[in-house]
Amino acid sequence: MKKKVLEWLAVLTLAFAVSGCATSQPPEEIRSAVSVINRYTAEYVTEANKALTESGRADAGRLVGIGMRLQMAANALDRWANGKETEAAK
Repeated sequence: MKKKVLEWLAVLTLAFAVSGCATSQPPEEIRSAVSVINRYTAEYVTEANKALTESGRADAGRLVGIGMRLQMAANALDRWANGKETEAAK
């Protein structure tokens, strides 16, 4: 019983923490930094993936996949930092 109460307490604490993040905008410095990351990530990942593909490395496919996921993560952070994520949900 005690374990279940602690599990629910952890879940509710996490839910409240996340809901607080969803209702507030990040500071301008964070939005600017995320924007810079997003601006250069696409070009960097494209060039890195091209070089990996041409290199013939055995793990090139895995590394290309990591690069694509990093690019998607940077895009998602940019949308969140600039308030576009909440607008899309409306």
